[in-house]
Amino acid sequence: MRYQEVEWRSLATSSSIDGATADSKLASHAPDVLPLLSRDHLEDALQRLSAQAMAQVLDARVVPVAWRPGHVQYATCGSRGANHAKHSDLSVIARIAPMDFHACVRRVWGEKILARATCGLFASHPQFSARRRVTLCQMLAFLLLAVFPGISLAFFPASAVWTGASVVVGLFFLSVVALRLFCVFPLPPSGKRNAMDLNDAELPIYSVLAPVFRETSVLRQLLRALLHLNYPAEKLDIKIIVEETDTTMRRTLRKHDLPPHFEVIVVPQGSPQTKPRALNYALQFCRGSLLTIYDAEDVPEPNQLREVARKFSGAGEKLACLQAQLSFYNPNENWLTRQFTVEYATLFGLILPALASHNLPLPLGGTSNHFRTRNLRQIGGWDPYNVTEDADLGLRLARLGFRTGVVESLTYEEANTQLLNWLRQRARWIKGFMQTWLVHMRNPVRTASELGPTGFWTLQALTAGVFLSALFHPFLMALSVWFMVADPFHVSVTTMLNLEVFVLGYGVAMLAGAKALRQRGLKCWWFTIASMPIYWLLMSVAAWMALWQLVFAPFKWNKTEH
Repeated sequence: MRYQEVEWRSLATSSSIDGATADSKLASHAPDVLPLLSRDHLEDALQRLSAQAMAQVLDARVVPVAWRPGHVQYATCGSRGANHAKHSDLSVIARIAPMDFHACVRRVWGEKILARATCGLFASHPQFSARRRVTLCQMLAFLLLAVFPGISLAFFPASAVWTGASVVVGLFFLSVVALRLFCVFPLPPSGKRNAMDLNDAELPIYSVLAPVFRETSVLRQLLRALLHLNYPAEKLDIKIIVEETDTTMRRTLRKHDLPPHFEVIVVPQGSPQTKPRALNYALQFCRGSLLTIYDAEDVPEPNQLREVARKFSGAGEKLACLQAQLSFYNPNENWLTRQFTVEYATLFGLILPALASHNLPLPLGGTSNHFRTRNLRQIGGWDPYNVTEDADLGLRLARLGFRTGVVESLTYEEANTQLLNWLRQRARWIKGFMQTWLVHMRNPVRTASELGPTGFWTLQALTAGVFLSALFHPFLMALSVWFMVADPFHVSVTTMLNLEVFVLGYGVAMLAGAKALRQRGLKCWWFTIASMPIYWLLMSVAAWMALWQLVFAPFKWNKTEH
C-alpha cells in the first residue's frame, strides 16, 4: 500500500491508547490485547488518506496510524483487518472497534462516499442515468406525437384516423402478446455441462446486501434467514444497510448481538433517498467477489449462495448476473396475494428463463439477483434516480455486452395483502419502467445496435409494453365494445383487431399463468385465473398514478409496508 507521506508521529504513544507504546513488537500480540484506538486519533488518520488509500482501507479494514521513513504502523478493525495484516506481515499497534470504524468513516469520508453513491453513474455513464428525465429530442418527439392526431383530423376523416391509430396500437400490443406466447413454450435442452460442486475452501467470498428501512416488524425474520444460509461464515460479508434518519431501525439493530460477519452500514442523510443509492453506498464497503441483495422480508433457500457460486464457476466471464426465482410464503392469504403469486410465477418461472436461454435482456427482480462484484462496479452500480433500479440494471448489462442467467433456487417474499399498499408499490414499478424506457431510448439506433433486433423488441415489450397496456387497455376495450354494441351490423376491421388483441392478451396471460402455477405445484386456482382481467384493471389505476408521479415526483420512492 502507498499512503500519503507525512512527518512521522506515533498515534499509539498517546494516553488515549491506554498508555501503550508504539513498539512494533505489538504486532505479534493477539488482536484482543492490543490497545483500542480512540475516535479522535482514528479520524485524524483517516483525514490523511488519499481517495485510493481510503478505498483500500474500506476493503481491508486496516488503517495506517503512524508513519516514519520506510515503516508504517497500522490499526486493524475486526477479524477481517487482523487476518489481512497477518497475511501481509504488517506492523499492528492498535485495534479499532467496528462501531468506531463506521462512525469515523461516515464522519470523515461519508460525504465523498455518498457523493459517489449518488452521482457515480451520472459521472461515469451519464447516458444510463435517469437523473435527467428526458432529452430535447424526446421532448420534441412527444410533442409531435401529442399534436399529430389533431393535425391528422384536419386532413383526414375521423374514421381513417381511428383506423390508423388502432392498427398501429393493435400491432404493438400483439407483439407484446407474442413475447409472452414465446415464453410459454418449453425451453430447448441446454446441452451445457453442469459445473462441479465447490467445497468450502473453493467457495469465493460472498457479500450480501440487505437494505432495511422502517422494517422492524420483519427484522428478526431477516436475521434468522441470513443466519441459516448454508455458506461458511468466514466467507460471508453481510451488510445490513440502514438510513441515518431511520433512528428506530438503528436502535433496534443495536439490541441484536450480530455475528462477526455481519456489519451495519449507516447511509448518511441525502437525496434521493432510494434503495439503489443505499446499495451504491454499501457497495463501496463490500469485499466479496460475488454479491447479492435480499429485501427485508426475504427468506432465501439456504443453499442458494452455494448454487449460484457453483454456476458462476462453470460459466464464462461474460456471465455477470444470475437471477433467482421469487415466490411468496403467503400466496393464499386473499385474492390479491393469489393474483400476485400468478404474476410472479409467470415472470420468474416462464418469462425470465425463456429470455435467458435465448440470451435476451432480462428485467431483473429487485432482490435475489447475484452479481460478479467487479462487473457491477465496472458498469457503474445501480442508478439511484431510477425507482426500478433492477429492471434498468438488467438492460444496462445487456447493452454493455454482459449476459444474465437464472437459477432455480427460490427466495420467498411477502405478497402484498392490502390494496392501497399494492397500488403504491405497483405505481413505483410502472414509473420505473417508464424511467428505464426513457433512459434506454435516448439513442434508439445505438440501443438497437447493442441489443440486436430481438433484444430491442424485448426492451420495448418489457418496458413501454407493460406501461402502455396498463395505461390504455381499459379505454380501448371499452371503445371497441361500444362500437360493437352501437352498430353490430357494421363492425369494422379495426374493431375486430382490437377485440382480437384483448382476447389473445387475456388468453395467453391465463395460459401462461396456469402453466406457471402447475410448475409450482399450485392447483385448483381456476377462479384466480378467470378473474385476472379485474387485476389488470387495477394495474391501470396504478399506471395513471405512475404517470402523475413521473411528472410531479419522479424520484419519490413509494415504500412498501410489511
